[in-house]
Amino acid sequence: MSFSPKNIFLSFIILGGLMFVGAAGFVWWMQQQPFYTPGTLAQRTDLEPIGKTDGYWQVTKDVQLKTFATGKGRNILFIHGGPGMPLQQSAPAFDLLQNDYRINYYDQRGSGGSTHPFIRFPVERDKWSNAQQLESKLGIAQQLADIERVRRLLGDDKLILVGHSNGALLAALYAAEFPDNVDKLVLLTPADILVAPSKNPDLYAVIRENLPKREQKAYDKWLRRYTDTEQIFKDDEATLQTVDAGLIPYVEKAFGKDVFKNQSVLPTDQFGSWQTRAQSFSLGTTHDWRAALANVTADTLIIHGGNDFDPLTVSKQYANAIPKAKVEQIDSAGHFPHINNAQELSSKMRTFLKN
Repeated sequence: MSFSPKNIFLSFIILGGLMFVGAAGFVWWMQQQPFYTPGTLAQRTDLEPIGKTDGYWQVTKDVQLKTFATGKGRNILFIHGGPGMPLQQSAPAFDLLQNDYRINYYDQRGSGGSTHPFIRFPVERDKWSNAQQLESKLGIAQQLADIERVRRLLGDDKLILVGHSNGALLAALYAAEFPDNVDKLVLLTPADILVAPSKNPDLYAVIRENLPKREQKAYDKWLRRYTDTEQIFKDDEATLQTVDAGLIPYVEKAFGKDVFKNQSVLPTDQFGSWQTRAQSFSLGTTHDWRAALANVTADTLIIHGGNDFDPLTVSKQYANAIPKAKVEQIDSAGHFPHINNAQELSSKMRTFLKN
């Protein structure tokens, strides 16, 4: 497996929260079945949004999503990765499409400049009740519901939906929940979470292997804190954000300062730390959602990076599950082709969207 140091940094931060469920120490968490069940959204009656304000989509009376857009033409809705790590600026690959398309970006609920519903949870209440409340507000089902609410705000009968990493899973699940509402689907380096547990390597172990030996003890201490089941609901979000951001210096030491090249790092106080944990509950530790993706009717393009930390088999797993899907590889790409491989990706997307 090859790794691109320029692209790997945010991969660990972004996928880090999802890797909770595989890390040592989450005995209680690991016993949980997924809170999310595919095929449960279409019958909901709370999908009508409130409206738009300057720079925000008001999706419910108590949740607004920060948004910005570039370009003109037909709408593209971009679903960022993470969970909880929205882009801070437009992506170079999408900038090359802006003469023909309007690219709509937003921070998912619980992250960035969007509504963060929780500061802390009652420590005297049992973990199960806290977990249910957290997941019901920030988990996968609500993220998918928000995509539907945004579609209605955009006024599109059918979306062009582009999802990256964890956002690719959300985009695919939305297209499965609402097949009539998606025209074209693009999945960029989709996260290895369609089936759990995964057979692929633990990324935290990869970081440790690349750290100088003198740093490994401190890293192990950080990882124990990060995966301490007893701390799940004892901290407020600011504390969790600081803990989550603690991974950054270890990634620098493991892969070099250039790991930040071409990346705008999200400020610590905008990390979606509760959102990360909510979606971990949504995922559980054992699920297989490939059958659900058989409902997707949209033409689907899956982009795999030749230098991505996930193997090609992950992208093929999505492609085999989605009826009208194809995989195209960008050999020089890591996990962020929309940031670091603008020309190649925009060319592939333009051809796909026009066919």
